[in-house]
Amino acid sequence: MLEVEHWESSFVLELDERFWKNIGGKVPFKTNLVVWKEEVYFLTPIEIDVSTLRGQIRVEQGKLFYWPIERAFCIFYGISQPYSPVYQVGLYIGLLSKLRAIRDGAEATVKVHRIHESYSSITTILESLGFKVATPLHNGGRVIEATKYIGNVRVSFRLYVEDYGIHIEGEPVLPRDCCPENIRLIEMLDKIVRGGRYTRLDLSENGEIAVTGFVEKNEKQICNAINEMSKIYHKILKDLHLTRYL
Repeated sequence: MLEVEHWESSFVLELDERFWKNIGGKVPFKTNLVVWKEEVYFLTPIEIDVSTLRGQIRVEQGKLFYWPIERAFCIFYGISQPYSPVYQVGLYIGLLSKLRAIRDGAEATVKVHRIHESYSSITTILESLGFKVATPLHNGGRVIEATKYIGNVRVSFRLYVEDYGIHIEGEPVLPRDCCPENIRLIEMLDKIVRGGRYTRLDLSENGEIAVTGFVEKNEKQICNAINEMSKIYHKILKDLHLTRYL
């Protein structure tokens, strides 16, 4: 995995194993993050032969793409599409909403990412549930971020590990406003979430509607809560045909 560190934050990219041979000796390196529409990309010294890959002009949120014209890595977090063909080379691990906060032109350092040692037992639990897991920086401290695909639905969580337990926050699904359409959707979401034991409809740190939960540092509780929240998010994003506005 590669960690892209900027200011007091970072995000993590999982590069497909077949492309690691292209990395040798080229990390760490410094770059600048470019925000274009609902995409973050950055130039790299990495050359990938795309002659055997299929170029894409229609991409999925949260996948990692390579843009050979500028040897750039690209991540799309909204409805934006690439300017010209890109090639899928990996996965972004974490909440897509985090990418929206990135400042255009921010200086960044790209390095190899390693799981924070103090979180290894929790990340092992999440990996056993089929999640890709990383421990990026968030507001200067390490958190756990996890991503999994259930069918074609992308589910991601952030875990804040405190002395007294673990706060779990899911991907925001709606802006917090009082328009009639959103009020109706919030009422529908609340009915779905109220069926859970560990979860509740809540606001994210940035004030958007999200599903959150709290558990003790107990393996069974962590498994149950994450499984419950995964099912809830799958229903919200697929059965209700809601797409993340972030």
